[in-house]
Amino acid sequence: MSSLTVYETYMRRCLELADTARAQGDVPVGALVTRDGRGLGEGLEGVRALVDPAAHAELEAVRAACRALGARDLSGATLYTTAEPCFMCSYAIRQTRIALVVMGTPVPSVGGVTSAHPILVDPAIAGWEAPSQVLRGVLQAQCEALRHNTL
Repeated sequence: MSSLTVYETYMRRCLELADTARAQGDVPVGALVTRDGRGLGEGLEGVRALVDPAAHAELEAVRAACRALGARDLSGATLYTTAEPCFMCSYAIRQTRIALVVMGTPVPSVGGVTSAHPILVDPAIAGWEAPSQVLRGVLQAQCEALRHNTL
């Protein structure tokens, strides 16, 4: 199985989570944390459903992964997400030492990679953990279609 196929497989699960978030009245974003070929935590956007401004899909997946491991160090883990992580999520990703972020669609207004403030990948932020590697555009068309309610 090629690496791209593995990335697509996990991103398809994120798309399912994003569709559930949309059905619950939230922004359609889904996320998944894996390490060593094993799922550690999943999350779907829950800002509206949970009445919690921090219930972003990526944060929910990171929290679940930390609980599963009983630690906040997710070194060697990969986070998959249908949408580029925002500033808040980017901070959490770096603080938990996630090695790779695989994202579907960019969010240039507030994204931690493509915005004017690329905090997810900026190596010059003093006191922060090393930046994650980023793989962009995995199933991007499907991720964008879901966000624009065209699926």
